[in-house]
Amino acid sequence: MVRGMYAAASGLVAAGEQQEVTAHNLAHSSTPGYRERGVVTETFDRVLGRAVAPTGDLAGTRTARAYHDFRPGPVAETGRPFDLALADADRFFVLTGPNGPVYTRNGTFFLTPQGRLVSQAGYPLQGAAGPLTVPPDARLINVASDGSVTADGEPAGQVRVVRFRDPQQLTAAGPTLYTASVDAGLQVAPGRVLQGYREGSNVQPADALVRMLLGTRYYEAAQRSLRTIAESIQLNTRPTQS
Repeated sequence: MVRGMYAAASGLVAAGEQQEVTAHNLAHSSTPGYRERGVVTETFDRVLGRAVAPTGDLAGTRTARAYHDFRPGPVAETGRPFDLALADADRFFVLTGPNGPVYTRNGTFFLTPQGRLVSQAGYPLQGAAGPLTVPPDARLINVASDGSVTADGEPAGQVRVVRFRDPQQLTAAGPTLYTASVDAGLQVAPGRVLQGYREGSNVQPADALVRMLLGTRYYEAAQRSLRTIAESIQLNTRPTQS
């Protein structure tokens, strides 16, 4: 009976973690460049079975790992000259973050008075030779499909674009920002850049709402099981009247 209580309690925790991730996805369903997140759960006997043969009498579940769904989001034309989108699904822009480079699919950029292209958080967009800058008084800034930048017809730099051998090794540093370990396998891989376009979130709100409802049912079922087992234990341990 105690084993059943532990199974219900661990299921309650796992369902709660899944709900948090789903709620986070829904909150960013309209965030440009956002990538949907998820969690993978596994049973305890599966974990212990990696070291010894599973006995089959173990109960409970836990979150094994989190992951990001890097499928592309919809690309829409905005007409803004500093909105950029990447046509290749596995490419990333490079920004200069507070603690080093960060990577993103969010191509919403702004031009500072000093002529520097920055993200919404103020992180500079990296070019092939450092932060990408243009003359502050330039009237026409053009980004070609190969990422080359011209200002009033004069060369002004090249948008740096990279890819990763294993994107699942990226670590979230914000809703649309990632840092990369050596295991991610950073590779310089120029891709097609679309000026005046913006890539949206790849979250499907309807699907996320369905998962939210299912998660609520799982949570309630685990909660009822836990309550029932606890009440049964109390009845069985209550002293009998003589």
